[in-house]
Amino acid sequence: MRILIVSPALPYLPCHDATRLLPANLLVHLGSAHTLGLVAAATPGDTPPQRRWAASLTEHAEIVPAGRWREPISGAPGPGLAVLGAAVDRAIERFRPDAVHLEGGVLAPLAGMRGVPTVLAVHGSGALEARESRRVTRRPWRWLRARLRERTETAWERRWFAAAAACVVGSEDDRHALARHLPAEVVRVIPAGIDARQYAFRMTGEPGRIVFTGALDRPRDAESARRLATRILPLVRRLQPRAELLIVGTSPPPAIRALGAVPGVRVTGLAPDRRMSVWSGSVYVSPLAAGFGAKERLLEAMALGTPIVASHRSLSGLADVLPGHHVLTAETDDEFAVAALELMREPIVAQTIARNARALVERRYTWSAVVRQYDALYRQVAETAPAVRAA
Repeated sequence: MRILIVSPALPYLPCHDATRLLPANLLVHLGSAHTLGLVAAATPGDTPPQRRWAASLTEHAEIVPAGRWREPISGAPGPGLAVLGAAVDRAIERFRPDAVHLEGGVLAPLAGMRGVPTVLAVHGSGALEARESRRVTRRPWRWLRARLRERTETAWERRWFAAAAACVVGSEDDRHALARHLPAEVVRVIPAGIDARQYAFRMTGEPGRIVFTGALDRPRDAESARRLATRILPLVRRLQPRAELLIVGTSPPPAIRALGAVPGVRVTGLAPDRRMSVWSGSVYVSPLAAGFGAKERLLEAMALGTPIVASHRSLSGLADVLPGHHVLTAETDDEFAVAALELMREPIVAQTIARNARALVERRYTWSAVVRQYDALYRQVAETAPAVRAA
């Protein structure tokens, strides 16, 4: 097959940028079986070697400047999307792909160009994310902003996603959200992936250290950090006074940075590579009470060997993860404290949970396993292309 991969960010490896990882791994793992083309947007920060890396794996490659994908107020397609779309049109004419992969829902207006069947890797419903943010926010202006974003994202999904032959999401919750306005058979669930060699298994955690990572400028992650610092950690420290909490994340607002004044709590910004932070924990805790899934960060902990305590909402998108076997689960503050203490105090339990989780990652969530599912989907949409075009 001839597959054209379209990405709003330049793919390359190694990197830790989630927006680049799937396109980069598609290039690496599909090249032996298919002929690949690439259209991608680059920023001034993307280096010449990174540009050459992507082009070296393809028969056709065109790199355009990154631009504004959507207008900030109206939510309409932005000028950057028009530039990328023109490059995609040229690629379809010259490269003649059997299928097109669009990376991210922001590229949905490019679906179905010239009748070529398109796989739109949405990963998650923006409307669902906004709706869940609205549920947890405490400030009226944030509630209003989330409500406006929910309306904008819902309109975007209804307007543009239907042109794709398949929309790929990362969880059943996202699938149900998109199925409100798309045929159920169009929405497919394919999990996130991880590089099992890069994320090597090492049980090297500091005794008594709890680790939480997240986007701390988002309401759901900020609330989880606050809950850990002010409610769960004090319960743990009653029985293990030297226990500590490391909160690691992007853009911690002043209210989250202030949690560093709580006894036993340390707040730090997110380094480009958060493996060292996760390795340092004797337990990784994800107490999301709203939102759907923290799959990328949980996969990191599972691969790295840090045993996990997670809420059921945190596990959305990891359907194969079994509570009590791969992770411990909890919902209330007391349950989180008890489970964290068990993993701190019972090394056999912690090692068993960690090794089971690592085995699952190697079996189900490596990039090679994830790309095989995309490969099968490309073949399917290409085979049914006449029916899709007729529709």
